[in-house]
Amino acid sequence: MVLLLELARGLAALWVFFFHVKSTFEVASPGIYQLSGYGSLGVPMFFVISGYVIACSAESCLAHGKSPLVFLKARALRIYPTFWASVAVVLATPYLVALISAAKSGGYEAPENMLFRFDHVEWFNFLLLSKVFWATTDDLQAEFNTINSVYWTLAIEFQFYLVVFLALNFRQYYRHAIAIVSGVALLLMVVPAEINKGLFIHYWPSFSVGVGLAYLHRSGFWAGRVLRSKATQFVAMVLVTALLIGSVAVLEGNHLAFALCFGVFLWAVSGFEKFLGRIKNGDNKLYFWLLEPWLMLGAMSYSVYLLHGKLNQLPHMFVRQILGPESILYGVLLVVGTLLLCYPFYLLVERRFLSKGYKRIHQEVLTGAPGGGV
Repeated sequence: MVLLLELARGLAALWVFFFHVKSTFEVASPGIYQLSGYGSLGVPMFFVISGYVIACSAESCLAHGKSPLVFLKARALRIYPTFWASVAVVLATPYLVALISAAKSGGYEAPENMLFRFDHVEWFNFLLLSKVFWATTDDLQAEFNTINSVYWTLAIEFQFYLVVFLALNFRQYYRHAIAIVSGVALLLMVVPAEINKGLFIHYWPSFSVGVGLAYLHRSGFWAGRVLRSKATQFVAMVLVTALLIGSVAVLEGNHLAFALCFGVFLWAVSGFEKFLGRIKNGDNKLYFWLLEPWLMLGAMSYSVYLLHGKLNQLPHMFVRQILGPESILYGVLLVVGTLLLCYPFYLLVERRFLSKGYKRIHQEVLTGAPGGGV
């Protein structure tokens, strides 16, 4: 599932990106504009993928007798250093925009210093991602909008890691602990309770879809084994893909229902992994280079997710000089330019804090051209 999950990550990050720049396509491409409007569904996609990956990671931790602290350390290093570095980039971006503007106009106008938007206590909670607990409504991003709205999901993500860490301490009862938490989360959907809006429990069901899929695969319940013939697998993949696409407009406000559809989709297309592997390791350069950019996007999806909302100001300054919003190239160049700016951040920052196992996966995913080695 490595290649499939990387592709899914990349698509989720790109969908969220398009959601935040959808106005760019309003005139040039009403179709893209409409599809971009559902980009918030990229968040439950991330949660499902995370549930799958973390379930596999937790089982590996148990199988090798590793301390739960090893798991937690790896997850903390995955989230926090890259997050903190992205905050520095976000804070610096307005100054870079002002410098570029000054180079054109001849006059420098200092931007607002965003450091003063929070006091020291707020910054402490912001950088620990505990500011999410200050939320009094379901609009968790309101606690982070002042700096960067997407950060709220990191708070939920790390709470998920913490719960898995605590469950790992029960060793042979780890799965029981996860099942209990999942049961409580589902119960709270039926019997609402007045609990903190920033708690993970409200989003746990989406993670549990990925966890459930991981255990289906661990038990051998793969689509390729259940659906024996290639024709049946293909028909199932087409039907489930149609279901997922059709559910977008219907389930925009129901993230759990969409997460379930996405989980079924991942199960149905899991046999596609071998096909992707053959493309990647084959000799057809055209197919390889059609696939590789999407795998790269998946690998750097965390960097893209963190920075796209702010870094897009930079290519926007140049694109608007040569194109108007009535051209679809306006939006395309804005997106591509932002992705190119995110790539150095991925190389210099994000990759440094990947676990050894995940670094190995990235090296396998991001290889050179066919026959050319790494």
